[in-house]
Amino acid sequence: AVVAAFYGHVRRVVVDAAGVVIDLGRRSRLFTGTARDAAILQGVLDRNGRCTHPGCGRDSHCQIDHLIEWQHGGSTDLVNAGIGCGHHNRVKSTSGFSTRRDPHGHWHTYRPDHTEIRAA
Repeated sequence: AVVAAFYGHVRRVVVDAAGVVIDLGRRSRLFTGTARDAAILQGVLDRNGRCTHPGCGRDSHCQIDHLIEWQHGGSTDLVNAGIGCGHHNRVKSTSGFSTRRDPHGHWHTYRPDHTEIRAA
């Protein structure tokens, strides 16, 4: 373990009681393996696998997205995972939009001026 730590091969991975990865920390940027599976399942349960952007509803080729962007300190874990189509994922990442899930599981999307976008 000491040699692995010296060479940077030790990585924190948090698993739940069933052995499912629930937190990969900051060393992993992408949702992969069981973390991706859990995020996809969460997206399916929350929105039937559809993009969380109001009014979009696209359900194919969606991506797992960081709610708090990776470059802004967001971690690769289920709490920070959302689902979005490629277009809205890019818009969110480059234009200052943000998305969050409230404690009741409802999704909220905000413009760069912090006003909420409501579904039509």
